[in-house]
Amino acid sequence: MDERHLVNELMKAVAEEAREFAVRPHFPGLKKFAAFAYVAERFGYRYLGHAPGNAALNNPYFLFRRTPDARERATALMGADAAAPVGNALPGMRPGLGFTPIPAARPEVEILYSQMVVDASGRYNPRVLSNILILPIVMAIFLIFPGYTVDNVLIAAGIWLAFFALYLVGLCVSRYRRAKHLARLTAAGVEWPPQVDA
Repeated sequence: MDERHLVNELMKAVAEEAREFAVRPHFPGLKKFAAFAYVAERFGYRYLGHAPGNAALNNPYFLFRRTPDARERATALMGADAAAPVGNALPGMRPGLGFTPIPAARPEVEILYSQMVVDASGRYNPRVLSNILILPIVMAIFLIFPGYTVDNVLIAAGIWLAFFALYLVGLCVSRYRRAKHLARLTAAGVEWPPQVDA
């Protein structure tokens, strides 16, 4: 299960007192991953966005960096044995329900979710448009085999127009969601994206 994998990666970082760690969620949706980021912050690892060098990937790695008080946080949650998980109870989550936040934790999880949505909207960049613009060349190559008939060219043009229309719709949705979540972060007094020290 992906939730267990994420908790194991977090516990490994806590036990090793790693300066930072990067994980890639495999379950769909950022809301559960935002809940994981909430749990990581309770253990002293702050969410910093996409790991450098892979932000353009469809499923990028997410970076977490250790806070100065991480040891105290982990000790308070787990006691002296920092290598053992906290049983089935994750801080701020409903016992036995994985990454399902309790009502008191929901506002912070929503802020983390907004940060992740803003990060995700950054992946909708010119690289996507360049792929759409290269598509006619690929289609032209594939049309060599059946031949350049009017029907085949019209079908290829229709397919390209459909992809371009989907790109435009995706761009509009991405910009709308980015603006909405940036407004939520601004209202909460959160500056995002963060300034990451090298």
